[in-house]
Amino acid sequence: MIQVERNQYEEMKHIVKTNLCAECGGELTIRTNPETGSLEVWCPHNPEHHGYVERETWTQAYRRGEGAPLAIKDKIEKKMLPGGYEVGTALALIKTRFPRADLDDPSAALFLMDCIRLDLDPLLGEIVPVTFKSTDKATGEVRKVVTPILTEDGWLSLAARACPERWTGPPITEPIIDKEFKRELCDDEDAWVWKAVGKTRDGTESITYGWLKRKEWEKSKAAGTPAGDLPGNQARVRAIKRWVRETFPEARKRMMELTSEWLTRGRERGIDEVQRVIEAEYHIVTNREGEEAGAGASNEGDSEPEEIAADRRRIEASIDKLGWGESKLVAYLQDRCRDKAVTTIQKIPASKIHQIANELADWELMA
Repeated sequence: MIQVERNQYEEMKHIVKTNLCAECGGELTIRTNPETGSLEVWCPHNPEHHGYVERETWTQAYRRGEGAPLAIKDKIEKKMLPGGYEVGTALALIKTRFPRADLDDPSAALFLMDCIRLDLDPLLGEIVPVTFKSTDKATGEVRKVVTPILTEDGWLSLAARACPERWTGPPITEPIIDKEFKRELCDDEDAWVWKAVGKTRDGTESITYGWLKRKEWEKSKAAGTPAGDLPGNQARVRAIKRWVRETFPEARKRMMELTSEWLTRGRERGIDEVQRVIEAEYHIVTNREGEEAGAGASNEGDSEPEEIAADRRRIEASIDKLGWGESKLVAYLQDRCRDKAVTTIQKIPASKIHQIANELADWELMA
């Protein structure tokens, strides 16, 4: 008899419901693998196919600039925030849509302004408010701050609208089952790890990974958060979010500006939990915002702009903290740069240096 944890089966059903085969676009299903005796998601049209791609809805297509039939477009717009953001109606809709957030008028208005600045619609599930509270032990005053959290749809919509000339669609995702790889990647062979692979319109391919460690899952399960119920999905979403941040710098820059403000709001209200959640959710606010690196590689001994040299130092520090050996570093650099000649940090092309420095900084936060 096949034994499978309930959360694993629920994740498989979620994948089948929200994804298609990345290679043929066909429907996915759950089957019993005769070799391992375990359940798995697979493509019934061809068992050799691998990877999943989002089953895009009309709402997602419309919000990402692809258009929709007029009748469907009208229905979508009726579900969105009122045109022109008529404030009174918009605040009432937000408070009704998110009753658990316990929003008062000022916090709902602040959340609405964040939605407008990001051009994301909370009524379509692109962004949600999370309320943090803290009680002053001396006065008994209850302090509250609302922090916006972008969903998977929100990140993808943000990228599509911020970079329409480069956007071609969401990335392909696939779970990683190699325990040795997982151990090298995040120091936890039992972690849930997913890979996201996507291309921009010019054909540039980028690969990112997202993971949820076993200890983090145990804490989430005890706290009753979504990651505790669907840990694999949490790792998949993290991989997609990281792919957006690395592939579309315009979206990353916009988020850096706002997350800085959100951190300040939390500090002003004396609620430390805000910083922990923002860093776990976005992994970008502690990274230095730099100028776009120029093209070309840097050779040892050559002078280069200070911002590029600083990124090389950041990479060296990250590698040291992550404890990577030379072979793992070389394999990583060659994969990220798509060049077998890149065998040292000094040989990383200037056009790739900032992206790599930011990714390693992200991995430090998750280590």
